[in-house]
Amino acid sequence: MVRLGVFVLLLCVFSHAERVNYSGYQVWHVKARDDVRLNNVFESLQVDIWRRPLPTSPVYHVMIPGRLVEHVTQLLRHINVTYDVWIDDVQRLISDDTMKGRLRHRRNPRVFRFNEYHKYDEILGWMEKFARVNSDLVSLFQVGSTYEGRRIMAMKIGVPGGNKQVIWQDSLIHAREWISGATLLWLSHKLVRDYRQHEADVTSLLRRFDWIILPVWNVDGYIYSWTKDRLWRKSRTNVGPFGCKGVDLNRNFYTPNRGAGISSDYTCSGVYQGNSPFSEPESSSVSRYLSTLNLAAFISIHSYAQYWLYPYGYKSTSSEDNEDLKRVALEAVAAIKRTHGKEYKQGRVIDLAYEVAGGSVDWAHQSLCVKYSYGVELRDRGKHGFILPRRYIVPTAEEYFEAVKVVARHIARNETTRSTECMTSQ
Repeated sequence: MVRLGVFVLLLCVFSHAERVNYSGYQVWHVKARDDVRLNNVFESLQVDIWRRPLPTSPVYHVMIPGRLVEHVTQLLRHINVTYDVWIDDVQRLISDDTMKGRLRHRRNPRVFRFNEYHKYDEILGWMEKFARVNSDLVSLFQVGSTYEGRRIMAMKIGVPGGNKQVIWQDSLIHAREWISGATLLWLSHKLVRDYRQHEADVTSLLRRFDWIILPVWNVDGYIYSWTKDRLWRKSRTNVGPFGCKGVDLNRNFYTPNRGAGISSDYTCSGVYQGNSPFSEPESSSVSRYLSTLNLAAFISIHSYAQYWLYPYGYKSTSSEDNEDLKRVALEAVAAIKRTHGKEYKQGRVIDLAYEVAGGSVDWAHQSLCVKYSYGVELRDRGKHGFILPRRYIVPTAEEYFEAVKVVARHIARNETTRSTECMTSQ
């Protein structure tokens, strides 16, 4: 009851504020010697856990409000747990990077810079212009709708002709993961530019596949992350009796073992799974569209951690396609390292991230029968977390582009793109 009261109080403060201000908030890397006691501390205070510990990396990344810094310090000292401060003022990191970029944009709003983060109306405006100018290769269309009535728009990029397979890529299903959307915008531009310049590899891949790119899946949440709360994660559905909003859309897909792992039935939780699979218009409408496609690959982009992930998250049993998924993932992370030297780990969701049900990657692999279904956690590993400075946008996009070409080239050489174990019905 005390925990709920603290949360409702915070909710009331935030809901009436013009914009959530993270001045004095810190991000700590906490050594997870005792998961049970640490979980009790963090859950009782309702702090935002950015990353959870793994067997290979027993560290929490957790954001601590300034008013709780001394209190949490004493609690951790009492249970003999150590920590390091990685971000000493979250708001300063947000303001220093985002606002400088906005000032430059206002000076020349007609220029769409791929080394900047953009508001949704700017992104949509660029997509419309991009499709219009490159109408021989690019089409813009609606793939779904949101709780607040907005259109979810995607682009198809490819050389016209035939019943081609589709390389699907999506981002920003979690609103605060801005680097993911910026990466796909850069990639879209890169595909068309390389084709125009007769780059043989990209030309071949655009003739072989249609590339469908969804840069902003959680449109309502992304807009809210710009206008009210930079670190907002979920959708904006009204879900709780205490004014709580939002469903974690990447817990809202159908998989067996619903509710397993890092998900919640508590409506105010950051990982609230919704009241049933596909209860949300964002997941249900886009999933219906996805079921109409001849998918060769499904890739959902997130941040942060530098992981290349594959099924499963909801169970410890490996997919029957595990060896093929692993082989291609190893090639993909090797391509990333060759680009800018960054190390990405590859592995199953349950091994590298955590146990979780309701994720889109597992759903696509099983229910849509997509063999090559991947989730990618982009830069970094925690120095900046979800607030990755804009100077890293292009390098992150460049290394991801080399990796996704590895996946596409592999599929082009192999006929089998249907998952071995495929659920034909839900």
